[in-house]
Amino acid sequence: MRRFAFILAASALLSAHTAAAQQWVDSIFPERQYDFGTVARGSKVHHSFKLINRTRYDIHIMSWQAKCGCTEVKIGAQDIPPGTQTTIDAVIDTTRFQGFKPSGLTLHIDRPEYARVDLNLSCFIRGDILVNPGQADFQVTPRSSERSVTMTLNYYGGQTGWGVTKMVTQSPHVVAKIEQQSRTEGQVSYLLTATLKPTVPTGFFKDEITLHTNDPSSPTIPVSVTAVVQSAVTVAPSILMLGHVKPGAEIKKTVVVRSSQNFKLTALKADKPDLTAASDNETAQPTHKVTLTFKAPSQPGPFNAVMEIGTDLKDEPPTKLTAFATVTP
Repeated sequence: MRRFAFILAASALLSAHTAAAQQWVDSIFPERQYDFGTVARGSKVHHSFKLINRTRYDIHIMSWQAKCGCTEVKIGAQDIPPGTQTTIDAVIDTTRFQGFKPSGLTLHIDRPEYARVDLNLSCFIRGDILVNPGQADFQVTPRSSERSVTMTLNYYGGQTGWGVTKMVTQSPHVVAKIEQQSRTEGQVSYLLTATLKPTVPTGFFKDEITLHTNDPSSPTIPVSVTAVVQSAVTVAPSILMLGHVKPGAEIKKTVVVRSSQNFKLTALKADKPDLTAASDNETAQPTHKVTLTFKAPSQPGPFNAVMEIGTDLKDEPPTKLTAFATVTP
């Protein structure tokens, strides 16, 4: 009887622990599955899952695996302090598939405790529409220059009069246009051009061009747009991890601000008074060292602040640096 009671108590304790673990995992992922809908064959469709650390503990992503060889995974950061977030980017290459395609990835988190998390993706790949290349990828590009990428879209479905009626982008930083190249009975070829405007923000940029067609059974086709936009001024590191700091303690870190041309620093301003900065000199030169000073506030908990670094370069917006810390009791 005692043995049976012990087993019941252990089972109840394990169930409570599992429920608690599931609760904190659910709280850090706003979504864990995404459906791209109908896509053209050859497309490289892109989605970013967010991981937001709403706990009081550091989260660490130990490893990850894609669920299909067609899926590429990139993790923004493996260490996520309390109050911060990262992205898990997944790209499905549809070149070798048709019809319904499930995929995604599995994350293995080992802190604050072990958890296995599935992030699922799915799409329906049309075999009668082919896009080449699979996405408008601008790769690494300067922010101030205007660049264009061209793609071909071919329809082989046999439907007379099939066509693209309009295009919509998610942001004003991308302009898209489409031109018909040829049309025969049941086939049509288009040239799609995506142009990245100089207003695009720096860092990793993602957009999507939605092609609207006159086919009621599949009215839209998504086309991914990606770029890594570089500013004329860079700061290294751009993300500063200050770790665990006791209240009132002071930490100093040095960062390097660079450009291809001589410049002066005109502003060093943080959005919180706990983070201050000072430059090594006031002359115009291509490299500046900036000393950041963080004085931990008295209130324990996660801390983050954004430092804006202004320069005298014309039409160049301030470069931003983000600092993270955990103030411990």
